[in-house]
Amino acid sequence: MDTAVCCGNGSDSRHHSIWIKSKNAPPVTTILKKKKLIYILHDIKMGGVEVALTSAIPELHAQFELRVMVLGTVDKAMTAHLTPEELACFYTFDYKLFTYPFFIFKLVAFVLRFNPDVMICSLWRASLVGTIVKRIRNKIPFLSCIHSTRFVHVFDKTCTLAALNVADKILADSTASADFIRNTLHPKVPVEIVSFYTHSSPSRRNIAPYHTEDIKFMFLGRLNPVKNMPMAIDLIHDLRALGWPVTLDIYGRDNGVMSSITEHIRNKKLENYIHFKSELNYKEKIEAFGKHNFLLQLSLKEGMAMSVAEAMQNGLVCIVSPVGEIPNYAKDMESAIFVDIWKKEAWAEAITKIERVFKEPELYERLSLNCYENLKNVETYSKSLIRNIERVA
Repeated sequence: MDTAVCCGNGSDSRHHSIWIKSKNAPPVTTILKKKKLIYILHDIKMGGVEVALTSAIPELHAQFELRVMVLGTVDKAMTAHLTPEELACFYTFDYKLFTYPFFIFKLVAFVLRFNPDVMICSLWRASLVGTIVKRIRNKIPFLSCIHSTRFVHVFDKTCTLAALNVADKILADSTASADFIRNTLHPKVPVEIVSFYTHSSPSRRNIAPYHTEDIKFMFLGRLNPVKNMPMAIDLIHDLRALGWPVTLDIYGRDNGVMSSITEHIRNKKLENYIHFKSELNYKEKIEAFGKHNFLLQLSLKEGMAMSVAEAMQNGLVCIVSPVGEIPNYAKDMESAIFVDIWKKEAWAEAITKIERVFKEPELYERLSLNCYENLKNVETYSKSLIRNIERVA
């Protein structure tokens, strides 16, 4: 008897159909239901966690019956690339923090009614919901995500530790985060590192032509105190004082420091050389990379530092403080330029290194090519996350 097997999507996106046809019998159709996946997090806004998740929605939706539980609001610009069917996966619960004691069990009930095959939680409020769900229905596999090497406040610490105590697996966004978890928290379950590269690297480098008469810097990220923007502005000032024609374009949303940054720029008389730009979607980000030579980020702390990683994927030379995950994918004067922001006496050394790269186009070319080649074949976030989900589903 001849047998043919055909696999494809049925009209219901939650199912896959498989039909088996024999020579003398009508086709027999077996419906395989997709596994249910719920991902719980805070707002969908510009940030590493949110950018990574929204980049993975198409693949997650295709493979799972997906619900994204948002404990806040959704920035429409962050989801503009999604189809109506993919957007329907988002469920928002925009409750004020002080009302959580009244609404927490409504949130838990939503998850329990969905009865997921896998539950993933990122950030502390989501961890609180996930911990209660796991306590009530222990059979639900629970993946707890860690995105930092420190706790922001006591609520973050309390809820995160509670989630780690009941999780079936812990997902870290970087080696630095994973080491923090293993060495500080000593969890009893596996800790896996998930790639946070949201897109594959381009087929070739995407940078502006390098000319010493017009050196183009960019910053990409949230404008908050951790990004240490005054020091970045000081660097532009000192390089221009040495005669280098550098400019800086700042891309990102203000998180309460715009007025102080603007004042610092004005005090340094750099209004004509430092310009504020808007937030960028992925397409606009790629266009911006192609118009610049360097990315500047002198953060006080970082996790994955996705802006740096994405810039390096495109071939920009990054001038960075070696914090968080950065030293694990970049090397000083090999694929990036490190600036020690903690020691005053190290400032002159950093300026010297940057000037050396300015003066030697072949050195700039080598650094640019190294960072592009080193990250050319990275695994994307969506593939890495799905692989970890399938291991517990």
